Amino acid sequence: MHLKKVSKKIILITGRKGVLGSYFYNKYKTKYKIISFPYRLEQIKKLQEWLKKKSFQYFIHFAAITSKQKKNYNKINLINKKLPIQIIRLLQKNFKKDFKYFLFISTSHVYGFHKKKVSEYDRRKPFSKYGRTKKAVEDFILNRKNKFYFKIGIARIFNFTSDKQNKGHFIPDVYTKIKNKENLINLNKNRDFIHIDDVARSLELMIKKRKDRALNICSGNKINLVSLTRKLNSMSLNKELIFMNSRKKIYQDIYGNNSLLKKLGMKKFKNLNIILNSFLYGKKANINNR
Repeated sequence: MHLKKVSKKIILITGRKGVLGSYFYNKYKTKYKIISFPYRLEQIKKLQEWLKKKSFQYFIHFAAITSKQKKNYNKINLINKKLPIQIIRLLQKNFKKDFKYFLFISTSHVYGFHKKKVSEYDRRKPFSKYGRTKKAVEDFILNRKNKFYFKIGIARIFNFTSDKQNKGHFIPDVYTKIKNKENLINLNKNRDFIHIDDVARSLELMIKKRKDRALNICSGNKINLVSLTRKLNSMSLNKELIFMNSRKKIYQDIYGNNSLLKKLGMKKFKNLNIILNSFLYGKKANINNR
């Protein structure tokens, strides 16, 4: 008796070389067949022709210019806003029956600052160019939700951490400031941190269940940045810390409610100690490889 060979599901991803895209690829490349666009995404005509020839069931759009990357606004607008909208339109125009699901990688930046845990039902008022461009794509999706031939999900990812992160993210940035004995200014804020592996597992869940709504991808834990900084210092550098806070209370909190993510099936999240140890392991590995 011959067993029928089950073919792997095919996932097309953009942003394959980014921190999150490369992590997802390496984690799931044996479970799924993962392909990526071989040209620059701005080459829209080549992208259109390439999409016509390829067959895939899922599409994850990781590619983006983050708020910390020094690029002009036109470039940010093109990559973060115009391009994903154009890709969705191309998928709709050249729809194939075996295509099931498009997952747009968004951000907690779309919410702006809040004084409480934010849920997917809370107002969105982004404070950065990055957040505004992501919100624009979300609006495009949400306003046309019932017109697409395929399901679309939105993953609003909060602060994630990995051993590959460098300048431009809170944990590597504050580590550098501690090391250089710089002043730590206005850190009396609360954030939500999630390990990159938990992010990847959450995204796979959204794909498997084809969740066609926005979901917070977060740990659900309110973490004070002063406390996090002290913990990071005690686990590594043991330097004298110099905190400088504004006399005026500034509400710049953003931490998430993940009840819908848990309902989807995401139950266990790595704690802050594991998150920080993961980052420190990466720092040590980078030093040893020099």
